[in-house]
Amino acid sequence: MHARITDGGQAVREFESSSFRVDEVREGWLTFGAEWRPAKLWDLHTPQHQYDLHLALREDGGREPDVLPPVRFGFREFAIEGRDFRLNGTRVFLSAVPLDNAQVGAAAATYAAARESLERLRRLGINFVYTHHYDCLPGAHLSLAEILRAADDVGMLVALTQPHFSHYDWGTAEAERTNGYARHAAFYAGVAGNHPSVVMYATSHNATGYNEDMNPDLLDGRSSPRDNWANNNVKKALRAEAIVRALDPERLVYHHASGNLGPMHSSNFYPNFVPVQELSDWFEAWSTQGTKPLFLCEYGAPFTWDWAMYRGWYEGRREFGSAVVPWEFCLAEWNASFFGDRAFAISEAEKRNLRWEARQFREGRRWHRWDYPHQLGSNDFAEREPVFGRYFTENWRAFRTWELSANSPWEHHVLFKLRPGTVRNRREALPVDWTGLQRPGFSPDYLGERFERMDMAYGVEDWVATGGGEAIVRNNQPLLAYVAGGPERFTSRGHNFLPGETVTKQLIVINNARVSVEGRHRGRWACRNRCGVGRGSASRQGSKCGCRCGLISRRTWRPASTWLKRRWNSRLVKRSRTGSHCTCCPRRGSARRGPKWLCSIRSAKRRTGCVGGASGSGWWGRRKPRVSGTCSWWAGGALSVDGPAPSLERVREGLRVLVFEQMPAVLERRLGFRVVEHGLRQVFPRVPDHPVLAGLATEHLRDWQGAATLLPSRLKYELSPRYNGAPTVKWCGLEVPRAWRCGHEGSVASVLIEKPARGDFLPLMDGGFSLQYSPLLEYREGKGGIVFCQMDVTGRTVTDPAAARLAENLLEYVVKWQPAARRSAVYVGAENGRASLEAAGVRLAALPVPAGRGEGATSSHQGQPSPAGTPWRLDPEQVLVVGPGGGRELAGHRKVVATFLAAGVASWRSGWTRPRPTRACLSG
Repeated sequence: MHARITDGGQAVREFESSSFRVDEVREGWLTFGAEWRPAKLWDLHTPQHQYDLHLALREDGGREPDVLPPVRFGFREFAIEGRDFRLNGTRVFLSAVPLDNAQVGAAAATYAAARESLERLRRLGINFVYTHHYDCLPGAHLSLAEILRAADDVGMLVALTQPHFSHYDWGTAEAERTNGYARHAAFYAGVAGNHPSVVMYATSHNATGYNEDMNPDLLDGRSSPRDNWANNNVKKALRAEAIVRALDPERLVYHHASGNLGPMHSSNFYPNFVPVQELSDWFEAWSTQGTKPLFLCEYGAPFTWDWAMYRGWYEGRREFGSAVVPWEFCLAEWNASFFGDRAFAISEAEKRNLRWEARQFREGRRWHRWDYPHQLGSNDFAEREPVFGRYFTENWRAFRTWELSANSPWEHHVLFKLRPGTVRNRREALPVDWTGLQRPGFSPDYLGERFERMDMAYGVEDWVATGGGEAIVRNNQPLLAYVAGGPERFTSRGHNFLPGETVTKQLIVINNARVSVEGRHRGRWACRNRCGVGRGSASRQGSKCGCRCGLISRRTWRPASTWLKRRWNSRLVKRSRTGSHCTCCPRRGSARRGPKWLCSIRSAKRRTGCVGGASGSGWWGRRKPRVSGTCSWWAGGALSVDGPAPSLERVREGLRVLVFEQMPAVLERRLGFRVVEHGLRQVFPRVPDHPVLAGLATEHLRDWQGAATLLPSRLKYELSPRYNGAPTVKWCGLEVPRAWRCGHEGSVASVLIEKPARGDFLPLMDGGFSLQYSPLLEYREGKGGIVFCQMDVTGRTVTDPAAARLAENLLEYVVKWQPAARRSAVYVGAENGRASLEAAGVRLAALPVPAGRGEGATSSHQGQPSPAGTPWRLDPEQVLVVGPGGGRELAGHRKVVATFLAAGVASWRSGWTRPRPTRACLSG
């Protein structure tokens, strides 16, 4: 055998095998080789570094009876070292998506179409794909030959899928030899062949994972808490892996979405709406203790389905995305935790889905997630784009800084949408290469219906990036520079500072470009009146470096939002901008001192503390609880589920109580609230002009400095057989699934009170799902009241100026508070409306009638409508509640109602639907 290697047509190496006879060839294979160190290595940035092999069979005398067509190949080395992937000796971090070209059709599986797809993916920062046929059954895919050739030429790493072990019989000791797996695996090893782009084989898709393969503390490469079902599958998977490794020992074999198995930890990562900050910290333990690469094969945080309520279990059955269940679309409710009230300005697409869903409920039907007029997995909902953008921006930067080995933006179809006016699925004739029809490959005649995704259809100019797409384009490029948190924690988003404080930020530069990069950075700290400029430079070969920039704010600054902007200039990125948002918190004057202000402060560690000491307020505490005629203050840990506590009987007589952070068990089992443990990093003022919010705006009520300490940093849970081994917690006596917790950095409220449906409660702030939780709640009874503060103001690792200001405001408010006049409610309308109000605890006064009908005369009993034509009057100290049908009764008393409203008193319409009453019934 004679081998000649050429580079661009020029011979660079030749060698021959020794002479052999036909009977020395084994199963059609003959192996020979020679030592050669090539001058060029194939790499992501050097895909042109390939050679051509010309192989000929020579007889004695030099005649060549058989010559093979040239074979393209390249030299590269891909290996695992510790928890890092290494390509040609240097670290490489992988950004992956599945490649669907071989499943879509012949037009997508050609060399030209595959190359176009791969080049579009590279624009997103993707450098690794895995073939998306999770099995290799007949008909699962078309030929991969042209696709792999395109990957070689573009510079895209590939994991080629091998047959799934579950389709073969492993019941005998000799199954490896008899069940056919080895023969089929050999075919795919032949498909991989000499392609330098194919660096791995993927197998065992979704069959050997376990419930805790996302647990942030079990990603270390040592833990693998599988149940018996998963362990049985692991045995089969490892037998299949051994076959593939024997066929091709030079390539890695990994088990897709299988947790800690084989050379890496791989996971389908779907954490639902875990807070953004916790996801940014999720891989800290792995980054410091991990022993294997971590590959998030399918990453969806958030996932488009997360905006529904279905989470995989319904009526005791475990199902996934194809379930026929009430999915319950809740776009506005989930978005409310990010945007507050404006989330409820719902779009026409959401209205259409909700109306369609209501009809299914009325008719007793269940449905698939794709049955909605606007499918859950579509990009029809612009309201979701800022949420995707926030998660991708913060999390992608953090993951890359923690040096996550490989990630995959699974739902990349929602990153781009078609430009308005694009003609869809138009028939387009393709040119036919009549001279090459006898060559291997596909020759499609025309394009018809498209697989509508940015990497697969239409021209690249026909696609527009969504909010998530823009975030990925910015943060998934080989070179990334951004302004991170302070030196104590780069993921910190603390932004509240006092005038005169020193602000220290880090400039993180991440280089995954495979070449050394030199650049300069220039920063500008802009505020309302002043600005400062800093300059510097940084260079690094490898993955990551950091530059600190300390910036001192001026005491003369007025409260204002500021941005630290940085420009990064390099050979790869002409100009890159990044910013960090900071907010100045105004100082308040010194608080009054005196015996009246003494309050007991007890933290969760049962130590006496001082709230607001950093801002010089002068609030201080005593070691024992103090209950006086004016104020009682308890902080977290002062109450227990069944221990003694001060009596609150004097609240009705005028005692004011301020209750700081309490544990969930106390709130639920002792005080009777429903609560949820979910660390909010953003809350919204419900009563923005309330005294306790003086000096605080919505911007101050997010991402506080330091971490909250009310709850442990990790979740206490049990693996439940009822939920197929998923982690669960107890909530109101019920067993419910719960995602893990990963610290409380930046938390503003850790234990949230669900707004009570009954009683004299006034939520001052709210947040969470549908804004149904209030971490700051005022309760009034008699002449006194209680303020429940579940904002994380007393138990923090670092005092945030906004937290200190809120605590000071609360103290001053409780001390100065005086009971306001109480209004009585008068109801006019249908009976069911009145019953609803009474069930909520509203006491309805009887409707008075003018004097002359007898002393103390009133209208019909307990607020019932008075007979038609009967005169009645309204007291200015009352609140008029008008329910359904109330307009008819008001129409007969126009002058009374007009006088009542002109006095500036309160009215409330409840339950009115179209057609609404005309203005005539409310005016004289």
